[in-house]
Amino acid sequence: MINGWIMLNKPKGFTSNYCVNFIKKKFQIKKIGYAGTLDPLATGLLPLAIGESTKSIKYFEKLDKTYFFTSVWGEETTTLDDEGQIINRSNVIPTKADLQKIIKKFIGNIEQKPPNYSAIKINGVRAYNLARKGVEFEVKPKKVSIYNIKVVNHNSSNNQTSFLLKCSKGCYVRSLTRDIARELGTFGYCKQIERRRVGIFSKNVSINLDYCVKMKKKEDLKKFLLDIPDVLYHIPQIKLDDNRLELIKNGMKVSMYEELGSSNFTEYLISSSKDIFALGSIKSGYFYPKRVMKI
Repeated sequence: MINGWIMLNKPKGFTSNYCVNFIKKKFQIKKIGYAGTLDPLATGLLPLAIGESTKSIKYFEKLDKTYFFTSVWGEETTTLDDEGQIINRSNVIPTKADLQKIIKKFIGNIEQKPPNYSAIKINGVRAYNLARKGVEFEVKPKKVSIYNIKVVNHNSSNNQTSFLLKCSKGCYVRSLTRDIARELGTFGYCKQIERRRVGIFSKNVSINLDYCVKMKKKEDLKKFLLDIPDVLYHIPQIKLDDNRLELIKNGMKVSMYEELGSSNFTEYLISSSKDIFALGSIKSGYFYPKRVMKI
């Protein structure tokens, strides 16, 4: 059985679900999931959790993300990318100076309204399914964080600007383009979106989907697996190899006072040489397991 994480380099034109289902079927994997949806238009890092590692997805997806994206000014589409129908036009085209000034307003904690064509759920139904059917609905704004954004290239001849963005989980690049444009009294949509980093992980540790297509056996995929402790580098962790492991396996709290004193941690990872991993919290020196993974 395969357990671990793989950083897939998703090509343009494929949904995140398609990539997951392809890997699942080709390598006969029972449990697989991903952290952070990428639109069909988007390319770049799509982290895949396999086997018991799927239990750690919610801990991994909190990591910051870095995007390179290109915006087109003067038009807005239904999908906020180049696949939708044009619904708004403007002759106002921002200058590089305009953009460098306005993007400073978006740095920090902001409220952002996701696109109607997105994977968020409205009363249990994906927003993009409602949008395709012409159903009217309201998407509520979400709180997201923009850590940094800068102009990489501005081409006034074709009304396009490329940016580099570092942001939190849940940030929609298409919405950011829309909001920047509207702040400048015009319209805009995304032509290109590339997720370049998730936490410390970049494309250097990724594997291309077409390379997976050429693989002959499951063992070929194992070469690219990242271990759970390495992927959850941002969570405090300790190795434990005594009889407390049995209690943790059964979901029972254990004392870590000898190792940690009366410390408190909202997230903590316990690993062992017996391939047992447990995610939980530390309260007053006690470890409370929430997710136990038996590799």
